[in-house]
Amino acid sequence: MLQEESGFDISEAIVVYLWNYPGKNDVEFQERFGDAEALTAVRAVLDETMRAPIDMAGKTLVEIGADVRALMHERHPDLSEPALKKLGNFFTYLVK
Repeated sequence: MLQEESGFDISEAIVVYLWNYPGKNDVEFQERFGDAEALTAVRAVLDETMRAPIDMAGKTLVEIGADVRALMHERHPDLSEPALKKLGNFFTYLVK
């Protein structure tokens, strides 16, 4: 579980990191989490999200985002709904 492996709230870190995506939110992220561990953990989840095996054939971006949220929730049930939503939006932005 992601939450148990870190000394910070990974869901909150994902939400803060992706707050202005595709823009950057580096200053606020650094102020709130400050260490490389949080950034490394968030990037690992983003990398996993980018590689998610989602069948996009005939689906809308909304449906694709829902599939990403469901898959990431299955893989990481400790992630909050806001974090899952950010991950779904992140993925759909990359594939649009």
